[in-house]
Amino acid sequence: MKRRPAFGAWSRGILAGLASAVLASCSPSCGPRVPASARPVFRYAIAPPPAGSFLLHVEATLEQSPTERLVSPESAGLLRDVVLVGASGESTAVGRDGDAFVAPACRSRCTLRYTLDLAELAASCRRMDCERRVGDAVIGRATAFLLFPETVGDALFEVDAVGPGIRRFATGLREYANGRFSFSASALSEASFTAFGDMRRGTLDFQGARIDVVFLGAPLAMGDEAALDFIRQSAQRIVSLFEEFPVDTTIFVVPVPGAREVVFGRVLSLAGASVALLFGDETPASGVRDNWVVVHELFHLACPSFIGEGRWLEEGLATYYEPILRERAGWMTEADLWTHFVREMPRGFRRSEDPASLEDRDDIDSTYWGGALFALLADVRSRTATRGASSLDLVVRLMRRRVGSAIATAHLADFLRIAEEATGTREVTQVYESWAVRGENADLDALWGRLGIGGVEAAREHGTLVTLRDDAPLAAVRRAISASASH
Repeated sequence: MKRRPAFGAWSRGILAGLASAVLASCSPSCGPRVPASARPVFRYAIAPPPAGSFLLHVEATLEQSPTERLVSPESAGLLRDVVLVGASGESTAVGRDGDAFVAPACRSRCTLRYTLDLAELAASCRRMDCERRVGDAVIGRATAFLLFPETVGDALFEVDAVGPGIRRFATGLREYANGRFSFSASALSEASFTAFGDMRRGTLDFQGARIDVVFLGAPLAMGDEAALDFIRQSAQRIVSLFEEFPVDTTIFVVPVPGAREVVFGRVLSLAGASVALLFGDETPASGVRDNWVVVHELFHLACPSFIGEGRWLEEGLATYYEPILRERAGWMTEADLWTHFVREMPRGFRRSEDPASLEDRDDIDSTYWGGALFALLADVRSRTATRGASSLDLVVRLMRRRVGSAIATAHLADFLRIAEEATGTREVTQVYESWAVRGENADLDALWGRLGIGGVEAAREHGTLVTLRDDAPLAAVRRAISASASH
């Protein structure tokens, strides 16, 4: 990404030249009071550490804070030298109350400076989902370096990367100017992946969007160019369905020693689209055809984010479409695809002790394969009812056009409404009501037979491939799902 030219210089470890970016005012008496009706705005000027250092210096200006209590949930106890800066440049230490810093001046407008040791932050990680050290870099969420009010309301967050080390900073936050990023408080829970330190970069341009690829740690055995092509080929699978890549995205490639595949991926998107991909450092370039992780994660970018509901739909659509898109590209055979579904779809069945509604189940099988089974049933019924004129393909395309990509939010009602519009039927809604709400399990064996899929029991029990018949009642539906993105 292009960055705004550096300005200012650090003095005594704190950026002193930020006056041109932030008008220092730490109390109501230091300047005009912000009108009570104004939206809170929290601005951060961050100076990424130079080579050999992990000390991140931040200057924050908070306007119209809803509370005097300031927190940094992911860096509690690790922020250093937190001070209020007065209009004439004097600094005053900020008092603490437990994990919160207390600054009454921020209820109007205040300027603070503080330091965060990123290496110490990464070393303190004791969870699966937190900041990590990768070689001479640290990757985590953007919120890790933000000190903000305990209550944020509808605040606007702005981040400005400054100083000579800005090339040692990468983020998926939405960029509104070179080196300047912004997001709303509603996206705080999904603030994008962000990295500081040594990194290498690459760019992939598609119709509709650009992917910035950030390589952390030691190069993979295949090399950066081959890894870029690995991602490009996977991204092209998304383009094949949506006709363009859905959103500007930053992808972070994190090497995993000794592994020969992409072992994990995670999307954070509401504050700006970002993906972390854990690549085995011995992954062969040819492994793109056998790997499902990258296509699965990139598919998420094309669908809006369901907040507070519908996680099963988000994961189910990605689980359903990932192998279909790889099969349509010729990366697996039609028999491979349906064998995969025959073996895995039963994992989505509701067990007798489970709640009826998918919303009330939170186990992995229900979330991923319960959602995928919904997608399969909805797709088959839509294609059947419209004699192939409509499909789930059209639903997800229209959802993307009408609601947006993963940086937008949606509700289940939006999906069902758009499904009815795209298909001209209530088939998707009826599947939702029967399968996702009432928990009525489908007769999959009967469905496989109508689709012309044989050898089901042997495929499940002995690992053999299913057989395919083209004289079955719904064989044309099966072929359309597996062979064409045009229906």
